[in-house]
Formats: sequence, C-alpha cells, structure tokens
Amino acid sequence: MLARFQPCIEELGITAKVRPSTPALPGIQQAEAHLVRGASAEDYSLRYGSAVRFTDAAAAGGSHRPALVFTTFVAPKSAETFRRAGVQYLDTAGNAWIAFGDVLVDIRGRPRPDRAASRPRAAAGNLFSTGRAQVVFALLAWPQLRHASQRELAHAAGVSLGQAHNTLALLAEAGFGRNDLRPERTDLLDLWVAAFPTGLAKRLTLASYRGAIDTVKKVDVTDPVYISGESAAAELLRPATLTLYVEDLDPNLPIVNRWRADGEPNVVIRRKFWHAPDGGDAPLAGLRNAPWPLVYADLLASDESRVRGTAKEWRRPFAGLEHHA
Repeated sequence: MLARFQPCIEELGITAKVRPSTPALPGIQQAEAHLVRGASAEDYSLRYGSAVRFTDAAAAGGSHRPALVFTTFVAPKSAETFRRAGVQYLDTAGNAWIAFGDVLVDIRGRPRPDRAASRPRAAAGNLFSTGRAQVVFALLAWPQLRHASQRELAHAAGVSLGQAHNTLALLAEAGFGRNDLRPERTDLLDLWVAAFPTGLAKRLTLASYRGAIDTVKKVDVTDPVYISGESAAAELLRPATLTLYVEDLDPNLPIVNRWRADGEPNVVIRRKFWHAPDGGDAPLAGLRNAPWPLVYADLLASDESRVRGTAKEWRRPFAGLEHHA
C-alpha cells in the first residue's frame, strides 16, 4: 500500500515524503508523511492499509499531527464520518479530501475498484455500532463510570454486559484505556460525535413532525421527556428545531402539541436508552435537557452553520480544561 501511496498522491499534484513506518494495528501501518504543493506544506500522521476503518484512524497514537488515511476504498458513508472528524483521506479509486495551506482536494463519487482488497474483520470490530456507541456515550456523559463495574456501565448504557465488555476491549485496542477517558481528553468525544449522525442517531429516531416548538406539552406529567439540540441551547441561539428523547413514543404526544406529519420536519423524536447513574433521569414534572454529549452531537449534526458554530461554545463547561471529574 505504501508503494501505491506515492503515485496516487502525485496524481493530485502533491509531493510526499514518507518517514519510516511502524505497525499500528493488525494490517495497518503508521508513518509520518510530509506533503508539499507549491508554497504550502503539512506534516501528517499517515495510517495506511488495504482496509482502514474510522476507528482504525481514531487510534492516532497521541500524535498532534493531522490524520491522513490511505486505503483501497473509502465508502461515501465512511467519507462523511471522516470529514466530520477532520480525518483527511485518499483511496486508490481516486476519492480524496486533503486540505492544508492554500491546497484543497475534494474528489467524491469514484466507484470501488472491481477487486478491492479487504482485510477480514469481525462485525464486532465496529466501535460505533449502536450498542457500542451507547457504551461510549455513557463513559463520556458520566466519567465516574471509568471506575465502575462493567455491570454498572452496561446498565447506564442500556446494553448487555457482553456489549459493555466488548466495547471496553475495542476502546483499549483503539488506544483509549480507562485512564484515557478523562473529560479533558476530547479525542474520543470528537470521534463519537462524528459517527453519531449516520449511526446511533438514525437507529434512535422514532418519528419526525412539523409544528410549533416554543412550548412542549407532555401527555402525562410524569412522562420522561428530554430536550436536545438547538432547543437545549436556547441561551446561545434562537432555536429553529426541536429534538426530544422519550422512553416510548406516546401516540398522543404529537396530538397534544398539534404537530403534523406532513411538511418539512422541525421536530425529531428519538428513543431514550440510558439510565443515569447519578439519578439525573428521576421522574420530573417538567422537562430536562438530555445528557450533554447528546445535546452536543445533535448540535453538530445540524446542517446550519450557525448551530454548528454554537456547539463548541455550548460544550465548554462539560468537556475540556474547564471540567474535571
């Protein structure tokens, strides 16, 4: 694969110098690459192999250089996730997203090579499949679960004990041991959020509607209803959409709120899957915000730049140097 990297990158008018590589994961190598085009240059942490997944790229080994993936083929769904996470890529089919200095290469839609090599991987290897994404979410939302039993973690995430165990093993394989999950380490948060729109969010979505979002009425005063996305960040922006998480979708919920099923939706209802270990989901007469990683993910998933621009400001009290748990 490294021998193929040089001609592929040169086809884009970019010169590359690659320093000695080392094994990163089974079937994947890691190297340092220096890219130059005209007056622009950048050093990258290069991960290459016949089949490099998003979670493979995530294990960057602590490098402060931007990540660059080179592999046989990057499927459109994977490409979207790479872009959201800021992971640049190039494949042998010619698809590419590379940006440094005044250089921008953006090539999409080239088909998979007829005989694309693939590295055999177990289906269980997807760190951001629905159940495993729930476990990662729980660790992000409640850092104290780093020191809890796997049974407690599984309960908080709403998954089986086996899924919790397997997710911890995959996290360790990707370079995220329990001691690397401190709140000020935002690497895993950024990767989880990048995978959220095309993964967990789709699996959790129960319905969408069109209607007024200023006031939300519950069918029963004790129903657990959680606000997310724009409406949870109303102190920073004027909400145009509403995202709610509920345990079960009561058919009367859209009726009491006069939401309609036709037209362009601005209300999304998703399934509540978690059990807060701090009692943060105890019965409440009113509404409360969803756990902060979900609010942050829903903000970043927006197509509106004004909303995405607000997301990092909103998360600052929860993740980063201002928050230690």
